[in-house]
Formats: sequence, C-alpha cells, structure tokens
Amino acid sequence: MSRFILGASLAALAISVPTAAHADENLFAYSYGSETLPAGGTEAYLWATDRRGKGSGNYNAQDYKLELEHSFTNRLQASLYVNFLSIHANRLDPVIEDIDRNFAWNGMQASVKYAILSPYKDPIGLAVYLEPGFARYSSKDGEREEQRSLEAKILLQKNFAGDRIIWVGNLTGEQEWEREIGGDEWQKELELEASTGLGMRVGPGLHLGAEGRYSSVYVDGDRDKCAIFAGPTIHYAAKKWWGTLSYQHQLDGNPGALSNSRNLDSYTNREIRLKIGYNF
Repeated sequence: MSRFILGASLAALAISVPTAAHADENLFAYSYGSETLPAGGTEAYLWATDRRGKGSGNYNAQDYKLELEHSFTNRLQASLYVNFLSIHANRLDPVIEDIDRNFAWNGMQASVKYAILSPYKDPIGLAVYLEPGFARYSSKDGEREEQRSLEAKILLQKNFAGDRIIWVGNLTGEQEWEREIGGDEWQKELELEASTGLGMRVGPGLHLGAEGRYSSVYVDGDRDKCAIFAGPTIHYAAKKWWGTLSYQHQLDGNPGALSNSRNLDSYTNREIRLKIGYNF
C-alpha cells in the first residue's frame, strides 16, 4: 500500500497546476456520466488503482493513468491517456513466475465521447464513447506482451431531486488482441461489462454513493470467466478540483475453483481506486 500511496502522490503532484475553469466531475470511479466538458474546456486527471488478493500466495498490483481531456464543442470531447503499471506477486497457484515490477510504462489510449442527450434538458442523458489503445504488459501477471484493444461504451445518466441524486449506467464492449513478444499468432477475447452507480449530494461539494459492475470475458464465443464487484464511493469537489475514492469487493465470480464462489485467478479480491481532476 505504501508504494500505491507514494505513486499516487507523485502523479498528483505532476499535474497539480493552477486551474481557471469549471468542468464536469466524475462522481464514480468506474462508471462514466453522459455529460461532456463545456466547449473549449480542458481537464487533467490522475487515476490510481490498487488491486489485491488472489486465491493463494501474495499479490498486489497498481495501475496509474495520467489523462488530458479537451472538449471541442459542448457535445464532443477527446482524451489521451498514458498508463503505468506495478505488480508484485509470489507463490500463486496456478503457478506463475514470481513478479516484482515497479512503475513500468504500460502503453497509451485515446478516446472520443459524444453527448447525444443531456440529463438536464432531456428525460435521460445519453452519450457514446470509443477508445482504442495498446499495452505492453499483462495486467494480470505483469508478463511482457503486445496488446491492442478497442472499447465502446453506451453511457446513460438520470438526475433526480433537483440534481441532488444522480444515477449512471454503462454498457461496455472491449475487443482485445494479445500475443507474446516476437510471436506470430494473436489471441482474441471479448470483454463485456455492465456497471451502474447511484450517488447523493449530502453537503456542499460532497457526494456519497455506491457502485457495482459485472464483467465477463468471452473466447471463441464462449464465456471464459466473469466477476461481480460492488462497493461504496465518496466524491468531493472544491472550486477548481475534485476527487473520487471507491472501494470495490468481488462478490461472486466464475470459475471459482480457488475460492468456491469467486474468481481469484483472473480477478482480485478487492480494488481501491482514486481519481483526481483539475480544470484548466
């Protein structure tokens, strides 16, 4: 955990610059709202995720993202992500080599988000999202590999009670291609995810809520693995910055041979994610 805190602090310091404009906030750590930044708005983000717990041995991994986001119109925005990864693991079963990898560059992503309906002007907010990317390491075991991905999302948002209560729902499909370094054959898998979050404003700038997600992976058309996560979320917004902290615990998974009811081979027991946003 000390490595996670140190890495998050250094990354936050790297993007902590004076800000001059308001922007939309991420009330949830995994689920996206349908809103976009106002035209001409720019925002910098830090994402830091700590993943821990397998069916055996010791496992802890940290994922970091630095994101720069800009809105070209009131409906259209684009982002660029730079990713880093740390993984430390030993005595895992099924047996894999022990890993001790510190803060390695793990590729980049770019995204485009287009808002179709507004949660303030229309019965429900609706946006679409597309994100191509590449990675250099496996997020599961830290092994060096080539990875390409294309992710698409449908984003829904509904505000209630004078915007004091906000619900979001996301449907995500991600096609992934992986191969060993120097290899000729690409392996394909499709990940489908449904996530949702419900948050309430309980004080000036303060939201409390809960978030859940179901992830499933398909290989050659058959479901290979899945897991369900859920947990609390807290969000605080000041004048020029905001922060969101989420805890996600694996409630169920398949196949669950190592833990009977959870998949602690492909997924972890729990995740903690911190997101911080700064407006320019």
